[in-house]
Amino acid sequence: MIHGIGTDIVLEKRIAALYKKHGRAFAERVLHPAELPEFEAAARPAALLAKRFAAKEAAAKAIGTGIRGAVSFRNIGISHNAKGKPETLFAPPLQAFLDELGIARVHISISDDSGTITAFAVAEK
Repeated sequence: MIHGIGTDIVLEKRIAALYKKHGRAFAERVLHPAELPEFEAAARPAALLAKRFAAKEAAAKAIGTGIRGAVSFRNIGISHNAKGKPETLFAPPLQAFLDELGIARVHISISDDSGTITAFAVAEK
C-alpha cells in the first residue's frame, strides 16, 4: 500500500554554486556518512550532490514530512544495487520514525538531462 509520493527538481548549477561557496561542509550537510566515499571519488561531485539532494527531497515528501526532525538529509542515504537501481538507506533515528509510521520502504527514481535533475519517490507501507 502506498503511504505517499514525492518529487523534486533541482538545477545542478544551483547545487554547484552552493558547493563552491561552502565546500565540503555543504557535502557533509547533505550526505549520509555512507555516501561520502562515493562523493570523494566522484568525477563530478556537484552532479552527485544535486542528484542526492533531489532524491532526498523527494523521499522526504513521500514520507509526508519534508526535511525536518529525523527526516534529515544526513539520515537519508542513497546507494545503488548491483544493477544500478537507486536504493534508500536510513540512519537509526529515521528508521525508527519510519517504523512508527508503518513505512516498509521508500523507492527512488532519479533522472538528469542538461543540468536538470528530477527525482521521484514512493513510500510504501
